[in-house]
Amino acid sequence: MARAHVETILAHESVPASLKEAIKRTGAWASFRPLSQALRGGVSPRADAIVVIVPDDMRPVEHGLRVLFDRLADCPRAVLVMQPGSGVPAQLDHPATVPVTFGSALGADELASRLATMVDMRPSLDSLHRSMLANRQQEENATAAYERQLRLARQVQREFIPENLPNFGPVKFSALFRPAEVVSGDMYDIHRLDEEHVAIALADATGHGIPAALLTVFVKRALRGKEIHNGSYRLLPPTEVLERLNEELLEANLSECRFVAATYAVLNTRTMVLELARGGTPYPILRRRDGRLELLRPAGSVIGVLPGTRYPSQQVQLAPGDSLVICSDGVESVTAPQISTTALAETFSRAAAAVRAGTARERRRAAALVGAAACEDNGCFGAASSTTAVAEIAEEPADSSGDALTGIERPGRRASRMAPDEAMLASAWCATLRGEGPQAALQQLTVRYDSLRRMGYPLDDLTVLTLQIQP
Repeated sequence: MARAHVETILAHESVPASLKEAIKRTGAWASFRPLSQALRGGVSPRADAIVVIVPDDMRPVEHGLRVLFDRLADCPRAVLVMQPGSGVPAQLDHPATVPVTFGSALGADELASRLATMVDMRPSLDSLHRSMLANRQQEENATAAYERQLRLARQVQREFIPENLPNFGPVKFSALFRPAEVVSGDMYDIHRLDEEHVAIALADATGHGIPAALLTVFVKRALRGKEIHNGSYRLLPPTEVLERLNEELLEANLSECRFVAATYAVLNTRTMVLELARGGTPYPILRRRDGRLELLRPAGSVIGVLPGTRYPSQQVQLAPGDSLVICSDGVESVTAPQISTTALAETFSRAAAAVRAGTARERRRAAALVGAAACEDNGCFGAASSTTAVAEIAEEPADSSGDALTGIERPGRRASRMAPDEAMLASAWCATLRGEGPQAALQQLTVRYDSLRRMGYPLDDLTVLTLQIQP
């Protein structure tokens, strides 16, 4: 049977006599190397246990010891760190897979027993290391397979999202499409229904990644604006298209990403009348030729939540020089003002105080504080926008008698608040849209989105469609 090998690494010149005697008693053979040499060449793979001798003042060698411990993670061995005197070395961080003990110069008998235990640990450490390597390889294989699936999903998704948008006479389309991940939960489509009518669709599935991307495939198939029967066809009004999509999503009973926000419109290219319905997306922005901005406000909540939901449409007459902007709620993360964490904490503190107060009115108010975003369809930042809820609460008029819920005065609260749609129209992005037109606004969004992504800012999928009637 091969003799055990105890490698002693010297960060101090003195080797305790008790260590030499302990190694002799275990029958192991010993090797001695300076710490600098061990850092250059690594620990011997034949070593069964490691002893490190350190000086009383460990500060000069702390960095080297941490490097040594990190390298041992690839060849784990039990390690004893000791000083030649009676002191106990200071504890240092080390990988969890490398068992390190910090002890004093014990007697030869106790050291021999400890060394024997450390040597006996090698088979278990080797087995654990092999298992970890196998698990790591499995994880790498799973990651590689998932990345292949992502690339395939991206390819499939890109094939049904038009890159070159069609133009219809004076009607010109442009798009900004920025996935937050490899694949997107957004989709858009523009296609001719017949010689006079063009369908315009934009959808935003809940969530990210492959489930959301697959849901967009389902949504595109379900957004059918024409029904063919017995050799003739019928164009479906936007209201009916979204109502059918709502019922199909409910019937599908998907386990992930069940809900969708969508806008669907039909443009008559002869009369330039646009009919539009929406469910949960931001209000479309109509820019008149003179730069005036109007919000199209058809009501409509998120699709796929409740059966029988109605999506009333709105008609608008377009004229040469007019433009229409339809976007997903990813525009919020790029253009919306940021709400401070202080305001957010204050909001939930007030909600908790309302719950503790216990009256029916105060409980309803608490529900409004934390649930308004899920309940309202504000049409600006999208349904279920917590930013909107917090913004509105944070800007409530101050009460001279104190907070409406807690009675505590809150100095400096603003006496007025801006509605979400007004906040959008007042944004710098809409100022560009108003003054320079949709192309400049798209360019501004593109630059800002890409800049925020480079800075690591959390972003959502962003899709913006523009329709322009050439003069």
